[in-house]
Amino acid sequence: MKPVSINSQFAVFDDVLSPEEFERFWRMFRNADFRTIHAERVRAYFRASDGHPYTGGNIAWTSTSIEPLLPPGVAIDALPVRFYPTRDAYDAVIDALRQRVQSCAEIIGREGHDWVGILGRLYAYPSGCSISWHSDDTDCTGAFIFYANPVWDVQWGGELCVADESTRDQLVREVMHDFDNRHETGVLMRKGLGRFVMPKPNRLVLVGAGNPHMVAKISPAAGDNVRASFAGFFMKPKGVEQLLSPLRRS
Repeated sequence: MKPVSINSQFAVFDDVLSPEEFERFWRMFRNADFRTIHAERVRAYFRASDGHPYTGGNIAWTSTSIEPLLPPGVAIDALPVRFYPTRDAYDAVIDALRQRVQSCAEIIGREGHDWVGILGRLYAYPSGCSISWHSDDTDCTGAFIFYANPVWDVQWGGELCVADESTRDQLVREVMHDFDNRHETGVLMRKGLGRFVMPKPNRLVLVGAGNPHMVAKISPAAGDNVRASFAGFFMKPKGVEQLLSPLRRS
């Protein structure tokens, strides 16, 4: 794994997995169970014009054992999430993440202090799909994206765009669903600048919390190719508690 670009907002690493591990991950991706992003509920970060990306189930790793936090009589298998080690191709990516987090503490915070776990899932963005400008929830210190698509053409779109650092912590969500872009336009057009990262195969990106970002729309030129990723968040303790909240209410 080699660093490509590291700044105060995000870090990019290439050649994350060996060719054999990468092929194994892509094979797993193609055999995964997917549903549309809104199958459980309408997810607020995706606008009506963002299409219907596919997503898989939750995968997690925590820096400390989660068993002591479970309600009495509840097994870890009852949680709506698979935990590391999964004995599947996810583990190689999580291992790579764990190798890099300490060197990126200025971007995503310190393990065991600022964040205590990783929660992610597979995403497949077909032609016509995107995710509009947004900032991540306050229950995380940052996000990660691993690109699993084996090829990508520069005309297919799907770039991760990160707004200028002056916009950090400026996109504060006040309502569940925004049916217009006036707030985002007001914030982001003050400078109208930013950076982009292409979904290069076998690439890992770490993004600090509070940085407005988006995924550019996948072009029709992509055909049946999808922007394939394993992506998620570095969870604060409150985020781990939310994993358990359905069980505590039952």
